[in-house]
Formats: sequence, structure tokens, C-alpha cells
Amino acid sequence: MTHTFSKAAIFIGLSLTGGWGCATEPNLTDIQKQVQTLMIQQEASHKQEKQIIDRMETVESQLDEHDFLVGELIKTEEEASLDTRHLLDKLERTSALLREQIEQTRSTTQRRDQDLSIRVKALESRIDNVIHQPRSVSEPPESPTPNSGNPASNPKEARTGLPASPEERAGAENEASAFRSAYKVFLKGNYDRASVEFKRFVTNYPSTTLTPQAYYYLGETFYVQKHYDAAKQALEQVISRYPSSKYRSHALYKLGQIMLEIDQRSKAQELWNSIIQDYPDSPESTQAKEQLKKSGLS
Repeated sequence: MTHTFSKAAIFIGLSLTGGWGCATEPNLTDIQKQVQTLMIQQEASHKQEKQIIDRMETVESQLDEHDFLVGELIKTEEEASLDTRHLLDKLERTSALLREQIEQTRSTTQRRDQDLSIRVKALESRIDNVIHQPRSVSEPPESPTPNSGNPASNPKEARTGLPASPEERAGAENEASAFRSAYKVFLKGNYDRASVEFKRFVTNYPSTTLTPQAYYYLGETFYVQKHYDAAKQALEQVISRYPSSKYRSHALYKLGQIMLEIDQRSKAQELWNSIIQDYPDSPESTQAKEQLKKSGLS
């Protein structure tokens, strides 16, 4: 624009000086005024152009700053989001660890309770053996008979009971020791060996106070190893052969879990409902209700 106005001014000047000699004085004055006006307009236009350029530079600078701030904001948000994800992951790991510790503590407590129960049962068995073992009966002497000199012919001595033999006392202690040995292996998590020892126990001691408990833990060892058929057979021994044992409710509950595992849901529902009906105040009844609700069988 400045270059165009300069050409126009030069053209007008040449016209005034020699190109149009016939121009009149009034016309020359008008032309000079027009030139001055054009020059003023040119200057104003130049200033306006400069202002526009300055404003554009300012706007571009502001845009650059805005873009920078937006970039920083996005970066900050991404970092904050990453930190949040890391924090959530850490919280989830901590929560999982705490749940695992709680479960381990609960399992350890349960096993200790079971171990105490086993020891109590063993002591009760030994006490029963001591109480019920035969004792000699003291009776007043009778008048001697002609045959009294022969002890074998004395009827009172023939009716006298004999004390338990050392073999019988050792048998009761061996029973408790065998059960404790199998159960310790079970607590250590060596389920394969525990199943062998519990199976040996029920074979060697088929009708003792500890036998139903041994059958139950035999089923537990098979269940943990996912040998469901063997576990089912062992637990059914407790249910059918020992109806008055407190381990019958345990066996019913565990058998229900096996039925659920092998997708026999109706059978699991039947077993758990039987616990609720026959053992309403037992811990297994509460667990059975929770399993029915959790499995959608209630």
C-alpha cells in the first residue's frame, strides 16, 4: 500500500512540473491538497497496519502461551491420573494381602480349635478305657471247704475279674498317637500323606470314638486334592455309620460342597437343607444358609 501511494505522488508531481503545463493555479492547489490528503491517509494506513501486525503478534503470543498452559494442564492431569491408578493398585494389593492374612488367621485358629478337640477326644478315650477296664472284686472270705486248698476249685476266685493287660492299655495309647500323627500331617498341608495315614487309621481302628473324625478328615484330604469320588465315599461313611457323631453335620456340609463342585446343585441343596433342619443351632447350619443364598439355591 505504501509503495502504491509513492508512485501516485511521483506521478502527480511530474504532471504538475512538466507533464501538464496547461494546468491552472487553482487546479494545482487542489492537487497539492489531494496529495497531502493521500499522504496523511497513507501514514494513517501505515500506522493502522502496524497496529494490526502488533495485535496479531500479541494474539499469536497469547495463543502460544495458551497452548503451553493447555499442554501443561493435560500433562498434569495425566500424571495425576497415573498417580491415582498407582494408588488404587497399591490399595487393592494391600486389601488383597489383608484378606489373605485374615483368611490364614481364621484357618489357623480353626485348625488349632480342631487340634484341641482332637486332644480332648483322645483324653476322653483314654479316660473311658481306664474307667471301663475290669477290676478285681474283693469279697469276704468264706469258710474253708475240703477243696479250699486248691485255688482253681474256689468259685469266688473263678468269678474274680482280671485287670486290663499292658497290650490293651498300649492299644488305646497307640490309637490316639496314630490319630495325632495323621492330623499333624494334615495341618502341615501334606494332604497326600495325610490321606494315607487317615486311611490306615480307619482300617486299624474301625470302631473307636475317633473313627468318625478320622473318616471326616480323610474326606477333607481327598476334597482338597479334588479327588471328589474318594472324598464322597469317606464322608458318606460318617453320615451313614455314625449318625450320633457331631462330625455328621460337618460331613453333610462338606458333601454339599462336593455336589456343588460336580454340578449336582439339587443334591447340594438337599444336603444343606437337611443340616438346617437337623442341626438348626450348629455353625454348619449358618454356613449352609449362606451357601444356599450365595449359590442361588435358597
